Amino acid sequence: MLGLRRSLFLVQAVALMSICLQSASCASETIESSDGDPTTPAPPNSPGDPSSPGDPASPGDPASPGDPSSPPPPNQVLPTLAATRLVVDDAFATAPLCANCHANVQSSDAMRDEASRPIGPYDLWRSSMMANAARDPLWRAVMSAEIAATPSRKAEIEAKCFSCHSPMAKRAGLRDGALPSLEMVYTDTDRSQLLLDGVSCTVCHQVTPENFGEESSYSGNFVVNDYRDIYGPHANPFGMPMIRMSGYDPVYGDHVLQSALCGTCHTLFTNTLDPDGTATGDRFAEQTPYLEWRNSIYSDEVTTLSPDAASCQDCHQPKTSVDGVEIRTEIARIGGMHGGMGGGMFSARSPYGRHVFVGANTFVPMLIRDNAAELEPNATAAAFDATIAAAREMLQEQTATIEIVDTSRDGDLVRLTLRVENLAGHKLPTGFPTRRAWVRLQVMADPEQVVFASGATDGKGRLVDGNGEVLASEEAGGPIQAHRNVISKDDEVLIFEDIMGDVNGNATFTLLRAAVHLKDNRLLPKGWNPNHPDAEHTGVHGAALEDGSFVDGADTVTYEVLAPAEDGPYRILATFLYQTLSPRFAAELFKFETAEVETLERYYAASGSPPETLAELEYVLE
Repeated sequence: MLGLRRSLFLVQAVALMSICLQSASCASETIESSDGDPTTPAPPNSPGDPSSPGDPASPGDPASPGDPSSPPPPNQVLPTLAATRLVVDDAFATAPLCANCHANVQSSDAMRDEASRPIGPYDLWRSSMMANAARDPLWRAVMSAEIAATPSRKAEIEAKCFSCHSPMAKRAGLRDGALPSLEMVYTDTDRSQLLLDGVSCTVCHQVTPENFGEESSYSGNFVVNDYRDIYGPHANPFGMPMIRMSGYDPVYGDHVLQSALCGTCHTLFTNTLDPDGTATGDRFAEQTPYLEWRNSIYSDEVTTLSPDAASCQDCHQPKTSVDGVEIRTEIARIGGMHGGMGGGMFSARSPYGRHVFVGANTFVPMLIRDNAAELEPNATAAAFDATIAAAREMLQEQTATIEIVDTSRDGDLVRLTLRVENLAGHKLPTGFPTRRAWVRLQVMADPEQVVFASGATDGKGRLVDGNGEVLASEEAGGPIQAHRNVISKDDEVLIFEDIMGDVNGNATFTLLRAAVHLKDNRLLPKGWNPNHPDAEHTGVHGAALEDGSFVDGADTVTYEVLAPAEDGPYRILATFLYQTLSPRFAAELFKFETAEVETLERYYAASGSPPETLAELEYVLE
């Protein structure tokens, strides 16, 4: 029966491709920008293409792609990535297949919020990090560096990395032996199309709950069903249109709302290797956001829920509009041969999650947007702008607070005690150890006179001292900034970060050398418990263990500043800042001579790593 279903699907897929190429709705449908205003369709590959396109015939049109017939920039060392196109196999399909019914068009009122703003899943997803997981130049640079550091384990490194960044290609490769590789990224085959489509629709919506929350599910080891069933949180779905249009069968499965689905990839362990590829027997927790969440007041996997309980999806795929109103809408329209008409065939449904998938990452979406000619993303510049703005809003409104909790004076010496609080459902920062957050404190006697500064940065986002000199801790091979609860010098900075250590206890910035966490003073989530089963993989490491003010959900730090009363009053500016790629990690990465690293370094030279503001305050000290 399964073989028959697959055969029928392949016949349908060929017909669908023909329909998509010929359909008037695919070729000439008026489309809408993200603010709901109708616009005239931009020419294919035009930078004027709106941010929330609803034209399912051109769901693969990049924002501002490079013309394959034009010569590449003189400093381009990698081939231009292939633009997205419709590809189907016996298990997966690229997202343009889903766009036929799950992207907005002007002629349909499906997939809209209470203000009639378009919220089609495809439109919101395609500028997300999920959609661009394989086009991400930072990820590819890190993977290439890991391969260069341990070339004998190239195949294993690729297998691990592609499990979550290109899961369709990885799973397809497990079936037929054509496993994805770094070289495959730069080709344009049906398999590489699956690879470049990143974390796409037909992956997440085919995952079963079979091993959710279990260690066997981590590191991308989720289970995909064998029946082309597409799970969604709505009972009694009207399946005929999806079956006919795609060959997939929509079925009820509210496990797509569970954090454990996200946890299958956002819990990742790696085995420590010597330079010759020999396993040391150590295992390193590369990232554990899901386990951090489980060990917090936000977990909904407990018998008694906290009032603050919220799933990963509640924050990163919200079921409310941007105005906080619960979304209830038709979840699809009839596309393809039916001219994109909707309205009435499907009943309005709730819950409906906005597929924005925003978090703390503004840096990589900016790189992809600004280098679209080489990376060929399946999204417009305006769509990336919207994703960046949404991430920035989350960072500023939902992530952290900072406050002055005490001030005192002893002659000319002033002590200022600051408290930073973590509002996120996991550590802050969380995820891969390129990330860091820190406190910048500036004490000013007047707008032009800085009396003291800690945590200031230059134009590239590098930490500097009071004279504007880059700190040694920002350079490759430099010292590591210790965790601090008292700061009295301008080259001392309170940085919340994860510093990896090798088997000899030395700092390393190569993941597969990591055996321990030398320093992990990332802010814990509220409710973190050292006796929780997940505490082993989510704990504190280094000097923060001895800091009594470093508690679940918060930390305090005291600054000692010479500020004579007669020279006052003083203006105190305190800012909590964040970077996706710390300049220190970048400097260590740029030591590797690979094409991917060279490309990232070129992008980085143009942009730097500008910090994002999490929270800030201003205070006048008399």
